[in-house]
Amino acid sequence: MPRSRCSCKTLCLAIAAILLVGYFLVLHSSSPSTMTVASASHGTRSGKEFQPTVVKKPMGREMDFYQTHDKWPIFSEKSPLRQIPRSPFYPNFTIKWDFDTAAFLQRPDVRGKPPKIMTWAVKTRYMPQLPEPVRMRFCPEMPCRMTTNMAYKDESAALMWAGQIMREPAPPGSSRVAICGVVDFTAVQQMFQVFLFHNHEPQKPDWTGHPSFRKPAWKSAFNWTMTYRNDSDLVGLYGALSKRETPLVKNYTDIVAKKTKMAAWLSSHCKTHGRREDYIKLLQRHLEVDAFGECGHRCPRSADDTCFQTISSEYKFYLAFENAFCKDYISEKFFRYLEADVVVVARASNEFRFHAPPGIFVNTADFATTKDLADYLLYLDANPSEYIKILQAKDRYQPVYEDYPIRKANGDINYMHYHYEALAFCEMCRRLWDLDTYRKTIPDIAQWFDKANCYPPDDIK
Repeated sequence: MPRSRCSCKTLCLAIAAILLVGYFLVLHSSSPSTMTVASASHGTRSGKEFQPTVVKKPMGREMDFYQTHDKWPIFSEKSPLRQIPRSPFYPNFTIKWDFDTAAFLQRPDVRGKPPKIMTWAVKTRYMPQLPEPVRMRFCPEMPCRMTTNMAYKDESAALMWAGQIMREPAPPGSSRVAICGVVDFTAVQQMFQVFLFHNHEPQKPDWTGHPSFRKPAWKSAFNWTMTYRNDSDLVGLYGALSKRETPLVKNYTDIVAKKTKMAAWLSSHCKTHGRREDYIKLLQRHLEVDAFGECGHRCPRSADDTCFQTISSEYKFYLAFENAFCKDYISEKFFRYLEADVVVVARASNEFRFHAPPGIFVNTADFATTKDLADYLLYLDANPSEYIKILQAKDRYQPVYEDYPIRKANGDINYMHYHYEALAFCEMCRRLWDLDTYRKTIPDIAQWFDKANCYPPDDIK
């Protein structure tokens, strides 16, 4: 009997192996000459052109954000696209794109081949709907296309899940194979398709137990990670700083003279894991702090630019306090307000050295108590020359980020999201064309995720 069971198992495995090889050959047997690569709305579907998803063409005011073929929706006139910068502050993950795309595109395994499609199985809240595969936003010359349309699932080189909001109990069924009654999900998927785990939210306990990536079926499903953490396969930041080639010329004395208020705090969450509201209450014993947003004066998220200009012109300090203390987590609050005519006061997990030089902002971690911080800010207020030195130092650098308008059904902007994933997705595209080098499986995605969760602050004093 033991011999019989072994023979059965061996036979099943052999049959499964033959089926897998056949499936693999079918996927890769299409002739490149029959495939169109000039337009992102085309690709391969069993050797035929893609049939674009039929999308009703919007009328009137909706036209400004309608996605046309091979193009992203129009984003925002206030925050134009910027080239990928170089940053001298990140030691292990240099923010640059030192990649010879011209030579890459001439490689025999790349030239004339259809682009790799990257499909959002569960997209982030800020990613717009992309019913047609579109070129990469910051490296459009790269042979990859991105879409949110799961009709392209089977042709995709990569499927991507936003970890926080994924709820599927198991990976896509078409990527699973039963071998002798045992489901081996990775057997087919590993051959041709990368599963990416994406997360941009701080890993706070109020949500980390809910997503489905903790279910057994997802344990070893993912190949790559893209998060704000430095230990991710692809690091997706909220922003970056680039040294300006030409320094800004401003009348700093005039800028300071027009300011009439001390410190501003803008927030949509009033009770946070990082207890920033408690820190600010202590700070307000010694310093005037005006709260905006859900926690204070009316400043709707839809009026982001108006609030930005008000704080920039009227206040001396902006409190860029994160809602949680998480390893490597520094959000757009820090980068965006480095563009304003204010001195940024930052509070987070104290890893700013990876993102910015000292002297261009105030770090709360440099002060033992909130009173010590308040005393320093009052000193800067009373000494305009010292305050201006920080503004001048800050303006030697250019904050870089992408803007994502979150729109209502009628097309009006509900609020703006700022992120900087340009390099991460361009690098992901490059790796998809070099899978032999970057092929891997994450043994336990929940275990990887949990090793760097948020922690309580110890500076409320």
